[in-house]
Amino acid sequence: MNERLLKKLLKRKESGNLRTLEIPGQGIDFFSNDYLGLSKRANYNYEALPNGSTGSRLLSGNSIIAEECESILANHFDSKSALVYGSGYAANLGLLSAILQRGDVVFYDQYIHASSRDGIRLSLADSVSFKHNDLKDLSNKLSKKRFQNNYVLVESLYSMDGDLAPLKEIASICDEYNAYLIVDEAHAAGIYGEMGKGLCFENKILSKVFARVITFGKAYGIHGATVLGSEILKEYLINFSRSFIYSTALPPSDYRAIPELVQHKELNELRAGLQENISFFRDLCGVKSFLSDPTSPIQILEFEESKELEAIVSGLKKHSIYTKGIYPPTVPVGKSRLRLCLHAFNSQKEIEILAGCLLK
Repeated sequence: MNERLLKKLLKRKESGNLRTLEIPGQGIDFFSNDYLGLSKRANYNYEALPNGSTGSRLLSGNSIIAEECESILANHFDSKSALVYGSGYAANLGLLSAILQRGDVVFYDQYIHASSRDGIRLSLADSVSFKHNDLKDLSNKLSKKRFQNNYVLVESLYSMDGDLAPLKEIASICDEYNAYLIVDEAHAAGIYGEMGKGLCFENKILSKVFARVITFGKAYGIHGATVLGSEILKEYLINFSRSFIYSTALPPSDYRAIPELVQHKELNELRAGLQENISFFRDLCGVKSFLSDPTSPIQILEFEESKELEAIVSGLKKHSIYTKGIYPPTVPVGKSRLRLCLHAFNSQKEIEILAGCLLK
């Protein structure tokens, strides 16, 4: 067995795509998802609360604090209900594997996250991908496949391109073909919309969305996620979502901290500072160099050759600038990219150093 595993590892190493764990250096952060810097501002060590939840929510892990957390989240995000999961991966996996049934079909953007792909694989539904953000392709494929239930799955802000989904148009297409729309707001929550309520809220399509997934490990600086939807959806997931049913609940301190971070008193100030930094960076570099939306905290430079990207990442490290190179198989061959994450806490001097290195 070990020989078989080693063979696969060697093959990946030879292709230059072997993943390894690294401890981040002490330098300028342009690679973390801590967009607002809230991971450094929060103090969620509540001494009076237990360290652990002692079990799943359906055993000993439920609490008044957990239910209060979900009530606050539902109210904040203008949803009928909220169900908290341990991570965004668990939320997408648990939602999709539970609701997609035999005879259904899910149409998904080709750039959706791996957690959504895995959720689809675990379901009994048929699946059809459509070209990234391509409304015509989505419409054409929906028109040819009429199943028991049609679902459309997209992200509001794509983490590997930094671009936004045309949510209003997608919602209209879903109306036309009677499809249920599911939106992963992992990277948009906290950044867009009033009080960071996300792009579905900003685009005024909440009534047209079947389910939203909000994660707390990006802009909110903690961990965990929530699925937002109807009361019936929540009850259904409690009964059929395996990643919820069979996972130990979050510690009580996290259920206390999540609402505090989502409603952080400095949230709007931090969001404004982030947008100022994004604009400043793009003005320095020239917008034509980037694939990403001009408001996105994720800015992408694409490279055909992985070695060219490796050289740039190495050069940035010499200036104590930490970024992330994204290589196949995470992205397609020939689509390697430098993923730059801008933050509210980055200084203009730090941004000037980054831009200077990229423009050499």
